Amino acid sequence: MSPDSDRQLEGIARGFVTLPGGERERCDITLRYSTDDPLVVGLTVSRPGHGSAGWVISRDLLSAGLTGTAGIGDITVEPVAEQSSPLGVLLRVRNEVGEARIHIDHQALLLYLERSHAMMPFGSEAQSRQADAELDQLLDEDQDPPVVR
Repeated sequence: MSPDSDRQLEGIARGFVTLPGGERERCDITLRYSTDDPLVVGLTVSRPGHGSAGWVISRDLLSAGLTGTAGIGDITVEPVAEQSSPLGVLLRVRNEVGEARIHIDHQALLLYLERSHAMMPFGSEAQSRQADAELDQLLDEDQDPPVVR
């Protein structure tokens, strides 16, 4: 186990992507979270023979998408229930080229996000970032040391 294992979380889930023609293709979805950048989750979709594509998505947006439609614009997340399938989550990622529709198991995403919240609870992200900024400032060799009076 690496020394940073308590600061990083990686999970892999099976899912599928919906292609522009409407057909579905199986894929692996890798989720990466780090307390060094606590507001986001990295998401990489790998399809055999097609390579991979990645996005950085707000952790709050992913969490909100577990219970209802969340997001506006280029990224939306929503729970989906399909007949004879387990509950899922649909991520729609749009850009100037088109739209990617990524389906991930609801339970897998929920468990992953719960683990990330155990590492960095909601609301504590800003405090963590402020502490990091203050530490960076203290360790900046180009800055004069603080004056103590």
